[in-house]
Amino acid sequence: MPISGVNLGKIWYLKKVNLFKGMSQEEMAALSKLVVEKTFRKKEIIFFPGQPGNHVYLLKKGVVKISRITPDGRELMLALLKPGEIFGELDAVSESSRDAQAEAHNDVMICVLARNDLIDLIKAKPELGIRLSKLIGFRRRVLENRIENLIFRSIPQRLALLLLELSEQFGEKSATGINITISLTHQDLANLIGAARATTTEFLNDFKKKSIIEMRGKLIIIKQPEALILLSRSNK
Repeated sequence: MPISGVNLGKIWYLKKVNLFKGMSQEEMAALSKLVVEKTFRKKEIIFFPGQPGNHVYLLKKGVVKISRITPDGRELMLALLKPGEIFGELDAVSESSRDAQAEAHNDVMICVLARNDLIDLIKAKPELGIRLSKLIGFRRRVLENRIENLIFRSIPQRLALLLLELSEQFGEKSATGINITISLTHQDLANLIGAARATTTEFLNDFKKKSIIEMRGKLIIIKQPEALILLSRSNK
């Protein structure tokens, strides 16, 4: 039975977030009243490094880019997030300042939850805190793996791994291959693998010549995923 004064569309979205699974209709209705919806235009900054972690963000629509600026001024992209994902949770729980930047990769809609409201929810439902701890642990492992790849793998290996990751996260199968549905520039790809744009372009062109991928503007089609797997494991 619908609950008076509740945004049902917001509740529908919150139910899709793994963190809140198992909550009752009444609990979801109460949560929806705590969450504020905000929109950000493409390239608009959601939060900067150094800002206090007073909020947790739930991505409802669009893609968000999480990145850090290296000491030499280069951008290192840590993640591309899609709808249903949470970000800013570690800083909120640890009461620390942001150590990364969140930017709208395209036009996005975000649900914002205040840190204090999140803490109250965790106190009321301890299993939510367990899920959040698991999420934070998973994010740390992903970041550690990405840093390890930057240190120990060659640029072609990093690029091959990245394309495989993007195909899993944003890929759609078609008659011609796996279409990566997110629009990415060569600079975006370079920032994701910690390489110069010119070098990234060089290896993308090499993959194209070998018919491993096809590029249509900023869109990539993976034609031979098995070749990318072999490249990612190669010592060359």
